[in-house]
Amino acid sequence: MKVFKYLSVLILLSIALFISGCTVSTKDTFSKEPAKLQPFTERIGDYVFPIPSNFTRKDDLSMVYENKGLVRAYLVYTGKASTPKLISFFEKYMKKNGWEKELFVAGADTVLAYSRGKQLVVFKIQQSFGGTILKVLLTTK
Repeated sequence: MKVFKYLSVLILLSIALFISGCTVSTKDTFSKEPAKLQPFTERIGDYVFPIPSNFTRKDDLSMVYENKGLVRAYLVYTGKASTPKLISFFEKYMKKNGWEKELFVAGADTVLAYSRGKQLVVFKIQQSFGGTILKVLLTTK
């Protein structure tokens, strides 16, 4: 009976150590959401567009193709902002930079598309545990 009791305690301690050792803290992964989103101008080839300054590009998840002045890109940014704040941010700052809204789709993920001349920028906003993922596609109409 004593062996069973010690074995039970040992198993419970092992499980507790396993669970506490395997948790990942996202506290420092994403900064706190600012009261107001400030624009940072991103320049990739001929594409110039605003990104909230509290977002960071993840180069290991992004891809840029350049050939003879032709640029196509898939960019991934992480930060923290609510979807309504990001929608307002892009509506304000894309318009200021001469971009015209082409598409708006709201759902579990939100998609916004803006064009300027033949250029097309598509933003996909995804809320995840502890932060926001912003995916950006640079292409043409």
